[in-house]
Parts: sequence; structure tokens; C-alpha cells
Amino acid sequence: MVFSYDHNKSLGYLTGVTSRLLSNTLAVRFQAANIDMTAEQWGAIIVLLKGDGITQGQLGEQLCLEKSSVSRLLDGLERRDWIVRTRDPKDSRNKLVKPTPKVLETAERCATIARAILEDAQNGTTEKEQLACQSFLLRIMSNLNGMSK
Repeated sequence: MVFSYDHNKSLGYLTGVTSRLLSNTLAVRFQAANIDMTAEQWGAIIVLLKGDGITQGQLGEQLCLEKSSVSRLLDGLERRDWIVRTRDPKDSRNKLVKPTPKVLETAERCATIARAILEDAQNGTTEKEQLACQSFLLRIMSNLNGMSK
């Protein structure tokens, strides 16, 4: 039997390259707009703006990042006064992370840039194709999350 695996067509390769291309494009566009934010920081800001403060651990779970990576990510955001970390009143061992009002203006600009990139990236695809792709990737994410527990 001949092994017919094509690395260039594998799901891991394609999603990895796509992720890097999106992140790199985002970084270039943020830099062109004089926004000092990485794609990873933008991902964290999006999560934080949806809630009323979450623990560093919860943020790590949502972003699929290890504790040390979350801590470094938040250090950068805190230096820019885009987030604050406070003791969790329910459990003083945890820190709650909340966005500051200062990040809101920057977040609006970032969201506009991110939407434009996604529009460009999805050019030539139908809504049905986009929904099928989202559903497929969500299923894979769910399968992988189940395997890691």
C-alpha cells in the first residue's frame, strides 16, 4: 500500500498557515494605523470586552493558552493601561481581569480593521460556504477539546 498523505492539504497545515496569515495581516494593518497591539492581545481584548471581568485562568481556557502565556499577554496589556487586574472577591487566590475605558477607542479601531481583513479573506465565498466552514471548525475544536480532557 502506498502512503498518500499530502502535507500541503492537511487540515493542521492549512489551518496553521491560515491563522498565521490572518495574524500577520492584522499586525501589519494595526502597525499601519499606529496601534501597538498584537493579534494575540486583540484576541484577549475581544474576550474581555464581552464580560464583566474574568479570571486569568478563564481567559487562558477561552484562548487555549497556558498560564505563563496568559500572564505575559496581560503584562503587555497592563503596561498600556488597557486592562486592570484585581483580586477576585469570591476567591482571593484569583485575579479578575477587566478592560479599562482607555482600550475602548482602540478596540473600535481594531474591530474596523479586523472586519475589513475578514471581508478580504472571505472574498469569493458564499454565506453558505462560510457557515459550513465555521460549523466544521467548531466541530473539530469540540472534538479536540474532548480529547485533551
